[in-house]
Amino acid sequence: MKPIRPLLHSRPPVPRPVAVAMKTAIAALFVAGAGFASAADEAPAAEKPAATETVTEELIRLLSDRNALSKTDAERLIRRLQTEKPAQPTVETAAPASPATPPGAAAPATATAAGDAKPADPKDPKNRVRVIYLPDSEKQRIREELKDEVLATARAENWAQPSALPEWIKNIKLDGDLRLREDVIFLDQANDPFQINYQAINSGNPFNVSSSAVNQPLPPLLNTTEDRQATRFRLRLGLLANVSDDLSATVRLTTGNTVNPLSPNQTVGNANNKFQLLIDRAFLNYHPLAGLNLYGGRIPNPWFGTNLVWDENLGFDGLATRYSHGVGDSVTAYGTFGAFVIENTAFDFPSTSALKAGSRDASLFGFQTGVDWKVDDGLTAKGAVAFYDYENLDGELSSPCVAPTNAFSCDTDESRPTFVQKGNTLFALRNLQLQTSTDPQFQYFGLASKFRILDVTGELDYRIGGPLHAIFNADVAWNTAYNAGKVRARSPVNNFDAGDNYRGGDLAYLARFKIGYPDIAERNQWNLLVGYRRLETDSVVDALTDADFHLGGTNSKGYYVFANYGFSHRAWFTIKWLSATEATGAPYAADLLQLDINARF
Repeated sequence: MKPIRPLLHSRPPVPRPVAVAMKTAIAALFVAGAGFASAADEAPAAEKPAATETVTEELIRLLSDRNALSKTDAERLIRRLQTEKPAQPTVETAAPASPATPPGAAAPATATAAGDAKPADPKDPKNRVRVIYLPDSEKQRIREELKDEVLATARAENWAQPSALPEWIKNIKLDGDLRLREDVIFLDQANDPFQINYQAINSGNPFNVSSSAVNQPLPPLLNTTEDRQATRFRLRLGLLANVSDDLSATVRLTTGNTVNPLSPNQTVGNANNKFQLLIDRAFLNYHPLAGLNLYGGRIPNPWFGTNLVWDENLGFDGLATRYSHGVGDSVTAYGTFGAFVIENTAFDFPSTSALKAGSRDASLFGFQTGVDWKVDDGLTAKGAVAFYDYENLDGELSSPCVAPTNAFSCDTDESRPTFVQKGNTLFALRNLQLQTSTDPQFQYFGLASKFRILDVTGELDYRIGGPLHAIFNADVAWNTAYNAGKVRARSPVNNFDAGDNYRGGDLAYLARFKIGYPDIAERNQWNLLVGYRRLETDSVVDALTDADFHLGGTNSKGYYVFANYGFSHRAWFTIKWLSATEATGAPYAADLLQLDINARF
């Protein structure tokens, strides 16, 4: 009989769990073999097949089942055993001899361990092998010892449950996305080259607007005539932790900067320097009742709608609650309320004066109610009405103020917006007191209109066949607080036509149509979107609306076309073309081509 140990040692070392399994299998086979030997006493040896060959073949098959041997190797060894069969000895068991054993009877073999056998006696004509008989109690004891050893090893090495993870890991979900983008901007040579960059003024020192200043430089100006190209990327990493059954915490990091709240893009080409990650989301979601969610922190957009009022990358700082309730089997009604801080005035403003200004924080209170209706298996409809009320967002004229240099402050400087794009009507904030006509006039600028926006949004989603959908969206926003007469009374500094007449407006609307897969997740999935939008000067807050169309802001109109195509699992290409001109006022046409590679993980 071929020895077992050399056979096992001819294989490469196996992993610890497999080795333990092999050990268990060998011991079990040995015990089974001992039982087989015991049964052999009941019949003549000549009538039984060779036991050692049967045990070897069975052992090879068990090792294969436990992945210690490949099936190919196992079959090859069994064939070899069957082909090269030597003369097999007869197995004869010997029960323990009693003192009354007659002379000439078989003497018991002496075992060094349970199941060991003495080799065949060459003087024995039958070439018999004697095996010790193991009682059932001894076999059971061996089984229990092996079981305890295997379980102890499994617990110590954590391979009994290889998929088991610590409890805190099960409660955490990680996700993210990476977008590579090429922006190509086309600007009309007929555009007005004197478009003032009010964001640059308000975020720095006040600008001297006096026309009598000697060698007075031009104010910061927007680029309206020269085409540009830029390579950018966006990286976002998110973490969702389920703190308990009714409470979760979300944190998300993103590229970007702390000046522009709408752009997570990072423009490459900074002399190979590194980039920064910022906190983009940090909020708790508490849902104590079915259908009720309470949010607090820096949360994502809680409102149903399009990017007419809100840019898709915008975050909200504050509290929101949403309650939804099913009405029948096909209708869900909901209501959302939010209270958010937009700008917080400095605690010690003005820093160069012993007389401090009171707090004048800008805030947003919003309410939206809507309905989701599943008309049938292929058609769903959504509709919502929202009202957004901004407090202290518009500028405030200062008290009489003397500012001989740009280091001096006036008491309403903090009412200027910390971020604007372009389009909203602005006016000079400082009520400057001049001693002579040549005195400098250092100015900041604030929003001339208040904003209380009524927004109506609708969506129809029709499944045209299989996974393909046709989706139509419409959105109309009306600034109910806009008053052209009051705005003119504040002496606006922008939004004039060629005749130097102020041209403002309070209405914005959007319509778009998408066909294809609603979302791209797999290879060869696609969709196509076309849309048209128009935003009058003070219809929405220009700092918060879409940052791509007309290069951001309001006072714009035009169309756009998007195409998406999946080239791999959760990865897709995007091509966007946005063509826009001014709605009123000085000419400003801007087209934008965007080429994106997106990957979500």
